[in-house]
Amino acid sequence: MFPPMLRSLLRKYPFRSTPTLLRFLHHPIPKPPDESTAAATVSYLISSCGLSLSAALSAAKKFHLKSTANPDAVLALLKGHGFTKPQIANLVSKHPAILAAGPEKTIKPKLEFFAGIGYTGADLGKLISSDPNLLLNSLEKRIVRNFYLLKTQLGSPAAVIAAIAGSSRLLRYNLSTMMLPNLQTLRDHGVPALKIVMLVTRYPRVLMKKPDRFTETVKLLKEMGLKPTLTKFVLAINVMLGLTTATWERKLAVYRSLGWSEKETLMAFTRHPYCMLSSDKKIRKVMEFIVKKMKCEPAFVAARPKLLCLSLEKRTIPRCSVFSILESKGVVSRKRGVHSFLLISEKDFLEKYVIKYGEEIPEVLEAYQGKLEFAGLQASALGSRTISLKFWLCQRATSNI
Repeated sequence: MFPPMLRSLLRKYPFRSTPTLLRFLHHPIPKPPDESTAAATVSYLISSCGLSLSAALSAAKKFHLKSTANPDAVLALLKGHGFTKPQIANLVSKHPAILAAGPEKTIKPKLEFFAGIGYTGADLGKLISSDPNLLLNSLEKRIVRNFYLLKTQLGSPAAVIAAIAGSSRLLRYNLSTMMLPNLQTLRDHGVPALKIVMLVTRYPRVLMKKPDRFTETVKLLKEMGLKPTLTKFVLAINVMLGLTTATWERKLAVYRSLGWSEKETLMAFTRHPYCMLSSDKKIRKVMEFIVKKMKCEPAFVAARPKLLCLSLEKRTIPRCSVFSILESKGVVSRKRGVHSFLLISEKDFLEKYVIKYGEEIPEVLEAYQGKLEFAGLQASALGSRTISLKFWLCQRATSNI
């Protein structure tokens, strides 16, 4: 005779549920560990695995120590393959059930495989601790198969390892339904093989997007005028697929509020896709400085969107301060364009402006070091804190040794 509660359930679900309920009777939910077992688990996680008390308490909810034999064997394997103590602690904290996995059948073959393809010591520990599921996925059916599939697509083990560094999920997911269709889309639209390898090795997560969305993005970028043969095309794919629709619309609204038309915004994106990744706050600060302080039109920045990705405090303001000083001395002219100051390499800027004019116009050095606030000041009012250019260059050279 069934208990009253069970009879009630059987009346409610008379047919399909009965076998399930009977199986439940034969396989009751396991009881939680007693206090002594829980205490022993926490103690082991702290003393043997290096977890903090809070991390051990959290991990003990998912792993119950019955015997130290298996966990000890797992830890010995990890240490033997060069895992550091912090890496082991991180691994166990993320996935404590790894201590219950079979050392010889489950853990060891995978560690040996990764060591064989070039992962050793701390590098192997970094890979596994960042993605513990690599030790639990099927070696032959998933990991090995995906590795050699990637090698076929990319051409070398080094390229595969670079891609895995960007997303270890490449070894765990079904690439036939996710990545391979997207790679074929790139080929169909004329993206060169080298650019495809660049995308896979630098931005592998993008290729894990749903094929329909990936294809739509590639077509849209071509409609914007981006040529698939250019590096910017690959960068634009990464940016566009990395942004949600809401974020994209918000960026358009930010630029619109700063005086850009939608045409100018899309033009800026095609010229330097990463302008859509700058924070809203940074975009506003850079635009305010260049438009208000440097007296440039918003369209000036739209035509040179890379300016939005430069550090305002470390590059833009100091260089504009140097420009202002040299302009006031008649050394440079706005006809050359402020952007020529901002976009050249650090080495060229140092040689052409700081070293060249530093002795003659000492304020240039202070402006370059960021010691002078840019406010359109005349150079004649800036001579109170100059230092020797030769002394500064000597200090700079010494600090770079």
